[in-house]
Amino acid sequence: MVFKDLFLVLSTITSFITPIIGIYSIIKGSFRPQRMTRFLLFLISSLFVGTLLAQHDRNSIFMAVPMLLSTFILFVLSLKKGIGGTERMDVVVFFMTILSLTIWKTTNNPVLGLTMSIITDLTAFLPTLVKTWKFPETEEWKFYMSDVVASTFNILSIKHYTYGSLVFPFYILLINTTSVVMINLRKKALNKSNNITQARV
Repeated sequence: MVFKDLFLVLSTITSFITPIIGIYSIIKGSFRPQRMTRFLLFLISSLFVGTLLAQHDRNSIFMAVPMLLSTFILFVLSLKKGIGGTERMDVVVFFMTILSLTIWKTTNNPVLGLTMSIITDLTAFLPTLVKTWKFPETEEWKFYMSDVVASTFNILSIKHYTYGSLVFPFYILLINTTSVVMINLRKKALNKSNNITQARV
């Protein structure tokens, strides 16, 4: 149990490091967040916190609260230094997210609400995944890697594995790992393509 508590502390500390990396990277210019994603993630993070509180989920709430703070700060910064937010896909994703949120609000089942929140979060993240594929140089892999570490520690800190306690940190681990891999692989692929093009010229 001592190790479980230690992992929980490490998860919380790492979760607070994530927004610091994001803020620094945005100010430095190496990270240009997708505006619609950042707005929707802030909205969804607020609902995540409410759902986890309803479930009395002690473990996941330690990740969710720092994430709420992170999404708010990043959304504000994205207004000036971000990309997109008004394209057709952004509008479609916005209404899809609102639909998912409506389903979440009409259920009194906390577990179903948590599931719908995750589906909504994934939908809101789609514009960023598309941007990452097209313009990986506008993303900062360290920002997502920090949440990979935080979610791993969080999973290790869970004392009793249930759907409610495991699904949120596992989702965070999966989506952020995907982002880290995509950013680095796409950067390498585009650099290789550019080098081949320059060699032919």
